[in-house]
Amino acid sequence: MTVILVSNDLMAASNIRGAAQALQITLTVTGNIDAVLSQCNEGSVDLVILDLSTPGLDPEAVLPRLRSAERPPGAVVAFGPHVHQQRLEKATEAGCDEVLTRGQMHAQAEAVLSRYAGGR
Repeated sequence: MTVILVSNDLMAASNIRGAAQALQITLTVTGNIDAVLSQCNEGSVDLVILDLSTPGLDPEAVLPRLRSAERPPGAVVAFGPHVHQQRLEKATEAGCDEVLTRGQMHAQAEAVLSRYAGGR
């Protein structure tokens, strides 16, 4: 099982990495969407998690690129600060499978990984 987190936030990465380790899921962290697309084209990616606070990350531009990859990810989940409601709504409109606030993602990281990446 492979999960890619697109984030430059060390706290978010640490939280999600801990959940992934607990579930024995491989997690890659990057701030570069081209690296995500490359990994999707090279092999099976179960889940891409988008941190909407990542500079330059526009879900409306990213989602079509992910969905049209040679091997699209199984699911795309986005999260961001609850005060950025418009950004969260745009992620939903862009076609993310699930959109959470940062607090929800931190509290539910293991459940999200289990739901989309088949964690044990």
